[in-house]
Amino acid sequence: MTNSVLLASKIKESGYTCSIIAKELGITRQGLWKKINNRSEFKQTEIEKISRLLNLDAEVSNLIFFTVDVD
Repeated sequence: MTNSVLLASKIKESGYTCSIIAKELGITRQGLWKKINNRSEFKQTEIEKISRLLNLDAEVSNLIFFTVDVD
């Protein structure tokens, strides 16, 4: 599951908008929203692109995209 709160925080810190990130991923804003909110899953390539865009290190990336239990 995606840690939506942490991902949203990192997006905000980066200065990017969800529209820009969605465009970089080649998906719609609605598609990104679904992925952030665990309605669908991120692909590995999308995780890699987001991690690069947001300058996430491996530890933070794992916390965001590979958290088993998200409250």
